[in-house]
Amino acid sequence: MPNDTLPLVSIAIITYNSEKFIDNAIISVLNEGYTNIEIIISDDTSTDETIKIITKYAEAYPDKIKLLLAKQNMGAAANWFKCISNCKGKYILALAGDDELYPYKISKRVEIMENDRDIAICYADATVFHVPTQKELYRLSDKIPTKSGGIEVALRDCIYYSPTMMFRKSLLPKENSFVGIRHAADLAFYKEIMILSAPNGKIYYFPEIVYKYQKHDMNITVTDNNYRREHIDAIKLLQKKYPNYSSYLNSSIYDFCCVAYFKSLLKFKFDEAYYFLYTGLKAANCNPFKFFRALVWGVQFITKNRHKS
Repeated sequence: MPNDTLPLVSIAIITYNSEKFIDNAIISVLNEGYTNIEIIISDDTSTDETIKIITKYAEAYPDKIKLLLAKQNMGAAANWFKCISNCKGKYILALAGDDELYPYKISKRVEIMENDRDIAICYADATVFHVPTQKELYRLSDKIPTKSGGIEVALRDCIYYSPTMMFRKSLLPKENSFVGIRHAADLAFYKEIMILSAPNGKIYYFPEIVYKYQKHDMNITVTDNNYRREHIDAIKLLQKKYPNYSSYLNSSIYDFCCVAYFKSLLKFKFDEAYYFLYTGLKAANCNPFKFFRALVWGVQFITKNRHKS
């Protein structure tokens, strides 16, 4: 595709105290190889050197990089919506301030989406990298099923590839549906994108590694005890907003609850385990077949490649 016809792709980066990683994150975008990009970075009141580092790049690349600052801390979910609302690209791609993109992958996904206007989201594989040991732990596709399909597939299944999602700006919701959720709205957000793409929208899996997810002690998934509960709360907000899709969304609730249930047991958090067991059974309407299917999947998710993580 000639450079003068390349659609604009927005890279949406949210940051909070990311001074150890933001350099590499920005460099990975600048070196990705896709030329028609903008980088929108929204910082959530960092108290370290993050803003100073970003400002250095914004001054060096004023036509590509825009920095948004917050007056008070909002949480990742609200910061994310603010960031993408300022994007102008035809397509939007997320990047956490502590992660990195692999080169020469954006153009391939743009071509896929340009050739099929029904594809609302194109996601891909990622490596999970353990920062303290400097080792790759696994690929997401080692642990999680990959699926392509229509609205029902996207809503019923827990597709845990949110860091790699590229979606159409035209499907961006007009308002933040997850007010009150501080961090864990990503899975629900992409399900809302699919709802807004109905009736013909598709989710498509691109079978290449595009993203380096950095696992470290400051990840929200580690530091926020309410992270897993918030995922459920965010899905419930979608059910309330889009009641016609509520039954589809129940499936992703009990699948997620089964994974969270076993993770809570492994960490001896029995109150949390009870909550996810109860919530999962309720979402499955106490149907033993549905819950057993999710239970088996949950066990496989936890045990598969556990020695690597």
